[in-house]
Amino acid sequence: MIKVSQDIIPVNKRFAQEYNLGKVLNILGNPEKLVPTINIVGTNGKGSTSFYLSKVLLKKYSKVGLFISPAFLHHNERIQINNIPISDDDLMKYLELAKKYVDEYHLTFFEIWTLIMILYFADQKVDIAVIEAGIGGVKDSTNFMSNQIATLLTSVSIDHTEVLGETIEEILFQKVNIVKNNKPLFISKDNEKYFSQIKNMLPNNQIIIGSSVFDRVSYQENNKGLVKVFLTFLEIEDETIFKLNPPLGRFTILNQDPFLIIDGAHNSDGIKNLIKTVKYYNEDFIVLFASSFHKDFQTNLKMLNENFKEVYITSFEHLKAWNIEEINYPNKIINWKNFLQNNKTKNILICGSLYFVPEVFEWYNLNM
Repeated sequence: MIKVSQDIIPVNKRFAQEYNLGKVLNILGNPEKLVPTINIVGTNGKGSTSFYLSKVLLKKYSKVGLFISPAFLHHNERIQINNIPISDDDLMKYLELAKKYVDEYHLTFFEIWTLIMILYFADQKVDIAVIEAGIGGVKDSTNFMSNQIATLLTSVSIDHTEVLGETIEEILFQKVNIVKNNKPLFISKDNEKYFSQIKNMLPNNQIIIGSSVFDRVSYQENNKGLVKVFLTFLEIEDETIFKLNPPLGRFTILNQDPFLIIDGAHNSDGIKNLIKTVKYYNEDFIVLFASSFHKDFQTNLKMLNENFKEVYITSFEHLKAWNIEEINYPNKIINWKNFLQNNKTKNILICGSLYFVPEVFEWYNLNM
């Protein structure tokens, strides 16, 4: 498979004044209409919820598409059928098909991935597809998935304010208005407090609240509960969801004695829920945190320092990575690999950017 470190799609253009994927889809005869879609939106938990749902839908459907972001280790992970990533040959074939439209219509990074997904799923005649939004909903390219069955809304909090707005109301509006006419919206249990606001935004849609089920990773309880309620709607009875491990990078335990845990918590709500889960183990942890430059890392660091005695920051190789030389913070680690080697007898929690956590995962598998 193709590693995420290989730039197969231009990453320099992520946002634009005008988005043109809709024009391209019209030219192609609207292949997105051939893909029955479950849209997944929210701030935290989209990836886990999408993963759980895609696994259990196989109980009823022969071909289940899955579209997620970001990829963890390989680009291919973004587009899957029956939890098998698209092959290198198919990925490059559809990228070549998309290229003629990329320059002419100035498609952005995520528009290109969405186009490849649509073409692939349409050609493969998937029975149903779980489609995770990139950012928001209304302005997201996954909003073009018009053959909608339902939408699932995971935990909502403040994030991506430069795109979605600075209040919960603005963020909710961006996310829930991906819901199409007369289609149901399922909201996670922790969004119940926003029910009246959501109902005002979608007065004519059925809104169903998810449950909460026990899970050793506490922040997965509402994700699994949301999927469980939606499965009932689809008349799928299955208990295996309770036994499913989360996807890589979501409270992944690499070592147990001592603990080495990686988690992609990168915003305040994610950090809060991560802290709650870690406390379940009743152990002392050293924390190593790395952030993207546009995140509210000050709030994240404040919460981490309030709950752990030793919190260190580091950086990583990515265009979104922060520059820790510009951060006013005492505990800086220049070489995180040496740091982990030197502290391998201690419990370590590594968290932050979902672009950093995969680097640690790969390094650990090669060196520890």
